[in-house]
Amino acid sequence: MGKYNLPKQWLSHTQINMFLRCPKQYEFRYVNGIRIPPSGVLVLGGAGHSAIAYNYKQKIQTHQDLKINEVTEFFAEEFDRKVKEEEPIFDEDRPKDLKDNGIKVLKKYQNDKAKIIQPKEVEKEFAIDFTNVDYFIKGFIDLITVNEELVDHKISKKSPSQSNIDDDLQMTVYKLGYNYTYNKDPIELRYDYLITSKNPKIKSYPTFRTNEDIDEYLVIVGQIVEYIKRGDFYKNTQSYNCSQKYCGYYEKCRPHKINKFYDFVKEVSDDKTRIKK
Repeated sequence: MGKYNLPKQWLSHTQINMFLRCPKQYEFRYVNGIRIPPSGVLVLGGAGHSAIAYNYKQKIQTHQDLKINEVTEFFAEEFDRKVKEEEPIFDEDRPKDLKDNGIKVLKKYQNDKAKIIQPKEVEKEFAIDFTNVDYFIKGFIDLITVNEELVDHKISKKSPSQSNIDDDLQMTVYKLGYNYTYNKDPIELRYDYLITSKNPKIKSYPTFRTNEDIDEYLVIVGQIVEYIKRGDFYKNTQSYNCSQKYCGYYEKCRPHKINKFYDFVKEVSDDKTRIKK
């Protein structure tokens, strides 16, 4: 008998990804229920996804895109709402800059990409049940086109590497969800990246997943469930995410490092002051 049950009796890619990043972070969020404010970048991504979906949902019936200003106005309103309600943490990017970048890249997306896509399903929910375990996996697929392309949208400052695209477990579970729902394979798996550089770019990254990839994924999920049930939430201190900048739980998890960090900064600052004199 395990120490814990699954907090929700189901797993999502977000939960799985967080556990793989750091089991202790998973415990803070899903076992203890401690929420932290999202980053400004996450708010940008969420508002951008909502705006893309807003256009495609109506396009299923109309076969026509909304006017670009309708999409960007929806995005701006959604961005402002999230900033007000979720009180995100902004690092080097100011809210206005993120919002302006989102508007620019969405204009580019609507001009270059949306016009050649006809959606079949938008934010399609799936729930994968198993006969031999006491949990299920659920999620939402961003976009399924009439050509049976399975598409996930990302908004990012820079382009990913193809190896990162091919190793991303998110697309693995999306293909599994598609197989489970429709009893067939999609024609194509693809990430459409909206790059918020000075000159916004839209880049598509086709990828593929084999049955062996799916089998491997299910083994990983099974192992994660066993860790959770045992209450084995170890700290992954070697991850690049284990820092005050990237982890909102850092102060709770490693307070001794917070003090040392500030002492170090003070020492460096004092040294620089002496050198200037």
